[in-house]
Amino acid sequence: MEKERCYDVLLTYPAENLRIFEPMIPLGIASIAAVLEEHNFFVKIVDFNRYKGDYRRDLKRWKPKIIGIGGTTPTRKGSFLTAELSKKVLPDVPVVYGGVHATFTAKDTLDNIPQIDFIVKGEGEYTFLALCKKFIRNNDVDIFELDGLCFRHKGEIFENSQARINNLDYIPMPSRHLFEYDYNMTLDCNNLKADFIMTSRGCPASCSFCSASRMFPGGVKLRSMPEIQKEIEFILLRQDIKALKIFDSTFTADREHVINFCNMIRQYDLLWECEIRADTVDRDLLKQMKNAGCCSINVGLETTHERLLKQIGKNIRVRQVESVMVWCRELGINTKVFFTFGHLDETYKECVQDIGYIKEKRDDIDFYATTVGIRVYPGTTLEKQMQKKNLMPRNFSWARFKPSIKNLLLLETSDVLLLEQKEMTSYKLSTLIIRLCMQGTVLSTSYIWKMLRNNVTGLIESVLTGMRHTRHRVERVFVKIDP
Repeated sequence: MEKERCYDVLLTYPAENLRIFEPMIPLGIASIAAVLEEHNFFVKIVDFNRYKGDYRRDLKRWKPKIIGIGGTTPTRKGSFLTAELSKKVLPDVPVVYGGVHATFTAKDTLDNIPQIDFIVKGEGEYTFLALCKKFIRNNDVDIFELDGLCFRHKGEIFENSQARINNLDYIPMPSRHLFEYDYNMTLDCNNLKADFIMTSRGCPASCSFCSASRMFPGGVKLRSMPEIQKEIEFILLRQDIKALKIFDSTFTADREHVINFCNMIRQYDLLWECEIRADTVDRDLLKQMKNAGCCSINVGLETTHERLLKQIGKNIRVRQVESVMVWCRELGINTKVFFTFGHLDETYKECVQDIGYIKEKRDDIDFYATTVGIRVYPGTTLEKQMQKKNLMPRNFSWARFKPSIKNLLLLETSDVLLLEQKEMTSYKLSTLIIRLCMQGTVLSTSYIWKMLRNNVTGLIESVLTGMRHTRHRVERVFVKIDP
């Protein structure tokens, strides 16, 4: 049993309702923890996807002086619940919420969730560090001048502008050692034991359905190769892995960076996969990546209709993706291609044509990542477009939003908003899922099996732990939390 001890800082991450993706450490709070540890703060991390304790009891033992909460749009209700439970136990401890959802819903969240005291927008490492210095060490920090900080003051909500971290080498390696759980990550294409890294932040694209370019404004910032290598060697010392997942939004955004990475990674005899844009690679670069261990790439096509590709800000051509598929087939690199159905102003006929295209190309693509129904996220161009077209309620609130039961028709179990149009209703979109299932191009069998395994395992763990199950999880399932 863990010894009785107190912490300066508690960082938490909410549980996913459904384990769709491979388990991985929440990198954002791991990075924040690394900066705090570098400045000699005593940090505890709780990932509710793995935590099995009693949160209220443990809070009383840990006695943190400040609590940081991460999360995404689908997990925001879990983040809000963490704030509520934290305030019930430690009412005088500041609660800080950060992450991509918090960044674009700051005022809405502070208006509706009184248990959250501060919100950090964008890259939160040094803003949160300043708050810790203020509340733990009583340093003189002016919150009105603190980059990216949002807070209440005398009945008003203040939002400071966010700033980028231009040199990512200032940030130490993520504090992986603070996670007490085995995440058992594997590569999609061959099930080799893997871990993950990020070599950059930001994205060169501005797709209408994604907020990455606004979360990290000013383009892509790169880590130096010595820092990346140091993290890889640290990972290899901790566990026997055979592969890496690179979680950059667009790993191939900078050609020289990719070539330098290839030259560095060869010595470790690791297989790896990454996400690319079709207009950032050619056959020669893919060949260098293959020779350095790249075994799989992810590339977004989304739709085969050029007008829609332009409209959603993808700014690529179908023939570019097709060239990548041909080159990868020749070089022996697995391909995962993303298709999405139900874009703004897309017609049902265009969706059916895309399904036909997928069937035609089924021998050229190793993994079909198909999503029916466009998920709307705060901070995206799509959100603004929907507001302009009156497809969202005038007084829409992400904090108060409750998803329609019709979400289940599109296999969506999280608290997210789905785009629904007059000519593309949820019922009509659900017929596309049936079409994809009938031709066997929804998801790969191995992916479905992996998802089932992760969720069944989680269910069995919940039953077996019984009364030892954390009150946090139990209340999230059975208790209605009103903002």
